Amino acid sequence: MARNQSSLLLISLLLLLSSSSVSLATPVTAIAGFTNARHSKQACTDEAPAIAMFAGVNSKLYGNGDICWIKFSITCIGGVAGQSSPCRTSDPVDVTVTDSCSPESDNKPCPTFVLSEKAFALIANPQAGFATISYDR
Repeated sequence: MARNQSSLLLISLLLLLSSSSVSLATPVTAIAGFTNARHSKQACTDEAPAIAMFAGVNSKLYGNGDICWIKFSITCIGGVAGQSSPCRTSDPVDVTVTDSCSPESDNKPCPTFVLSEKAFALIANPQAGFATISYDR
């Protein structure tokens, strides 16, 4: 009987620790926009991406290109700069990095992620233009 209680106590403690470690994880938040430039050359390839769920990232995240072809899970969590939430769902979408966003080319700052129009439309209303997201690999 004492052995069963010890086992039960150990299992309960392990479950408590595993659930608390998950809840202590802080999601990475960022801003995402979108592009409909599906047929243009991308930084990670000389061709347009063959996938519909792609993303460009800002130069800080892009670095020297080691992030090319890495998949991220993106979740819409709210609006940007006081706008109402454009989120359509709290379900994440998976995107693959195929490009970088260069502020020099557009003369405006890049959001952390520039999602394909299809990926953005799955999580947020495109009319908003931008959304606050959380992301992880």
